[in-house]
Amino acid sequence: MPMIALVLLAVMCPPARGEMIDGIVAVVDDTVIMYSDVTKKMAELGAKEFDRSSARQVLQIMIEDAVVSKVYRQMGMQPVDLRHAEQVAREMNIDVASARSMIMKTTLMELMVKSRVVITESMIRDYHALSKAYAGTESVHLKQILIKGDAEKARKAMGEITSGRTFDEVAGTYSDLLISGSADIGWVAVSDLAPEARKAIESAGKGGVAGPVEIGDSILIFQVVEQGTSGGKPIEEVKEEIVQALQDKYRKEAFEHWLNMIMADHYIGVYL
Repeated sequence: MPMIALVLLAVMCPPARGEMIDGIVAVVDDTVIMYSDVTKKMAELGAKEFDRSSARQVLQIMIEDAVVSKVYRQMGMQPVDLRHAEQVAREMNIDVASARSMIMKTTLMELMVKSRVVITESMIRDYHALSKAYAGTESVHLKQILIKGDAEKARKAMGEITSGRTFDEVAGTYSDLLISGSADIGWVAVSDLAPEARKAIESAGKGGVAGPVEIGDSILIFQVVEQGTSGGKPIEEVKEEIVQALQDKYRKEAFEHWLNMIMADHYIGVYL
């Protein structure tokens, strides 16, 4: 029986993990990947478990890296500068070989798919409309009177507001807590309010007064200054970062499709 067949047989029918015999686990054209190469790569990636499933995942990465390296050389690209790879490795906390492969993939992606990705105004508007980060959150602008456990005091405060005294004046007289001397606590996300406060404020509406609301040891009276959203960003402000996000997304997808087609042109044998 040929020697390579014996080696493959040893890998395909391995003994216990502790007695694993080194052997060929994959072939990419004329590039041979040994089991010891896989375990070394797993260690470099910080893998804590050396089970077969994890080994196969790492092996797939190594196969892809081997194809990328071949295509990179075939296209006549300059070899990756070692100092650049070492710098990227330090910045991303990865091994130098992984950094080198990432640099090659990025270079090929820029070369092969950058010009094919076109971002339209419609795509930008849709991305902005569907992004919670840009839409902001439902919020209310509130003024607040906080009274600590004194129901009679809260009743008197509410009575003065009802009789026509301004909320700010009543707050100055009765509130046990004022932020920077003011009843105005600014914009608050509706989702951050206690259920009791949320229900009272929703019933009050813009300009209305809600309360008294008992929450724990505190009695609260609110005035709704304004309702709307907070934290949102207009499309004009974030257009450039949306374009960048869309370009990154579609370039990656286009590159993955291109790479899969390229890998189909190479002989790849997996024996793990």
